[in-house]
Amino acid sequence: MRLLSIAARVAGGLALLALVFWFVGAERLFASLARTDPAWFAVALAIAIASNIVSAMRWAYIARALSLTAPTGRLIPMYARAMTSNMLLPGATVSGDLLRSYELSRLGNPLLESTASVAFDRFSGLWTLCVLSFVAAGTALAAGITLPGAAAGRHVLLAYGSLLAAIVVMPFIPWPVEWVRRLPFRAAERVADLWRRLNDPATGLKRRLVKSLTLSILVQFLSATALVACAASLGAQVPFLIMLAAAAPIFVMAALPLGVAGFGTRELAAVAVLGLAGVPADIAAGTGLLYGICAVIQGLLAAPLFLLPSRRP
Repeated sequence: MRLLSIAARVAGGLALLALVFWFVGAERLFASLARTDPAWFAVALAIAIASNIVSAMRWAYIARALSLTAPTGRLIPMYARAMTSNMLLPGATVSGDLLRSYELSRLGNPLLESTASVAFDRFSGLWTLCVLSFVAAGTALAAGITLPGAAAGRHVLLAYGSLLAAIVVMPFIPWPVEWVRRLPFRAAERVADLWRRLNDPATGLKRRLVKSLTLSILVQFLSATALVACAASLGAQVPFLIMLAAAAPIFVMAALPLGVAGFGTRELAAVAVLGLAGVPADIAAGTGLLYGICAVIQGLLAAPLFLLPSRRP
């Protein structure tokens, strides 16, 4: 059953990628990629690497906020190995997140808390991304920036901003927690206790986790800049404000547990969202592919880290 699920994920990702190639036109897409400026692509790769280093630092900070043993120097290689896992195994970021949780627990930390640190890290990044995209979309709307690819550009931007706003307010809704204790799995009570600890002002846990948002903002700015550089390598000059506004659906779709390394979902989102900003479909799809290739290169560079001997504290 598990092999069937994995096969279905891979097939789904390949089907979406095939859909992008069909919609854009394989010849047009390959012609655009053939014109990639190596210098701009090198810039995109360097910025993407910097973004992931800061991401690893954010994870280490969050783990220490949860009172876990998490030296930054140990967690950066763990994060890099997770990127290799994301590249090789289906499930987008899920496979890498599972590996991070396991490796952090091998430092003598409880597995549940180790998993929670990864979950908080992932949530911090995606939520901050939505906040920044919401601010960018709102700024574009207030400034009267039009979307040349959409006849009703202002209405599209308004609807998109409203969706992001709903996501942004989710952490501030007082979700019921007691029902978690009644869930039929052994860790349910510990999960509920962790949630209560998070919301208890006496622990200061939420305050410490909020401080990680500074690193999250830096990560997302770097990621959006890398995306801009990928577009620039194909000859497209996309304003940073527009790219930041478009980044949320592109990166969120790439993180879905479908396909391998986000290929298929990321390109489909890039064509749909950047198309509204007037970016030609072949350039939009190529931008998503180049960003994915940056991740693949980083995964390959990190692969030798699996050969290092495992060291326990």
